[in-house]
Amino acid sequence: MKETSVRTTGEAESGFRSRRFWQLAVICGTQFLVALDYSIINVAAPSIREGLAFTSGGVAWVLSTYPLAFCGFLLFGGRVADLYGRKRVFIWSLAGFAFASVLAGLAWSPGVLLAGRALQGVAAAFIAPAGLGLLQAAIPEGAQRERALGVYGSALSAGFVSGMVLGGVLTEFAGWRSIFLINVPIVLVAGLLARTYLDESRDTHASRHLDITGVALATTGMVALVFALTEGERYGWSSAPILLAAGIAVPAIALFIWVESRKDNTLVPISIFRTAAIGAANLVSVLLICSYGGMLFILTLYLQTHLGLGALATGLTFAVSGAIAIVTGIYAGKLIERFGLYRVLLSGIVIETFGILVMVGLPEDYGLALILIGTSVNAFGHILALITTSIAGTNGADEGRRATAGALINVSQQLGLAVGVGVLASVAAHFTAASGADVVGWRWSLWCAVGFAAAAIVATVLFRRRFSGEIT
Repeated sequence: MKETSVRTTGEAESGFRSRRFWQLAVICGTQFLVALDYSIINVAAPSIREGLAFTSGGVAWVLSTYPLAFCGFLLFGGRVADLYGRKRVFIWSLAGFAFASVLAGLAWSPGVLLAGRALQGVAAAFIAPAGLGLLQAAIPEGAQRERALGVYGSALSAGFVSGMVLGGVLTEFAGWRSIFLINVPIVLVAGLLARTYLDESRDTHASRHLDITGVALATTGMVALVFALTEGERYGWSSAPILLAAGIAVPAIALFIWVESRKDNTLVPISIFRTAAIGAANLVSVLLICSYGGMLFILTLYLQTHLGLGALATGLTFAVSGAIAIVTGIYAGKLIERFGLYRVLLSGIVIETFGILVMVGLPEDYGLALILIGTSVNAFGHILALITTSIAGTNGADEGRRATAGALINVSQQLGLAVGVGVLASVAAHFTAASGADVVGWRWSLWCAVGFAAAAIVATVLFRRRFSGEIT
């Protein structure tokens, strides 16, 4: 399966390098924005509730709608980009994201705001895999791509952390609507740069026929699964909405796997998980994000409800580890080039695990310094592991499945976040109820995060040959 890539020729070496710089800049910049909008809403939620007269339960949907739509449409977005042109899909999705941001920013009712957030999530689900596919098409496999993916991982980390900080600043000084409207000028600039510097690439040998059955099953299953995992603690794990969601998710995903293994031109060929380290990388990615995302959720509760920090102060606390992650990501490619995927991945997870172990004994008082140290160590290891799994999860994929491979690694991360937050929140609630002390529950949940990280270590060792390139 081959693809065509339209490139500008006749460029001098310096000009080619300049073009590649702008290609990487626009791709990483948009991924920064996707991650930013994932977390920027958290701080603004109280102001949104007051401004649009949301109910306490209703405002929670403002937070949930974006990740639900994002995760549900990722596989669809990746395949559309592969078939119809990654640049074309990338630019049109940016336009959709801008429209959705305007709709959310000017929302005059709760329903309109939720519609805007849902459209943002759908647009982001096309932007993310198309961007990663464009990056792979622009930069050949090897050391250069590994360095580029290091910068890409840094952009994602910076976006997520910046959202917590920027959301507080904008809400405080410009109102909650500004957290959506600020996207518009950024997207306009990104769109102009994309038209100028990105080269079109797509799979020209595959049928343009979309696997509609696969799309319907994957979207239904993923939305239902993520809803059940993220909302289980709020509704109750045995409540009717959660049982209904689980009852939809399990058969939909099982049927999706069965259908995809028995037809051509599928949304996601099952064989892709046997390609190089793609399957192993996605498994490890789920476990990594279970640990990391769940840990951040618990630490946020500790900082805000126990130590009494405001949302902005909490965001600034995590900004320290975010800065470390950004710097680490910039140099991660060089470390991988020198020591190899397997060694860097294993070392990263071990360091990440040690960072959590520093914090498992959360003190009743004066825990801020402990968290600053633990999250800093954790961030260094986590970004190494995250970038390594991103590289392993995309290298070796068919040229016509680059965006699909990128969508899969994004899906694994979203699933990891949903599972991690859901499980750790439940563990914390159980032990808090048993002991009567929040801190006790949080300590046990951090031990659970250690367990997820330890499972990632075991999986990495078991799949050593794949990460070492011995199985192709």
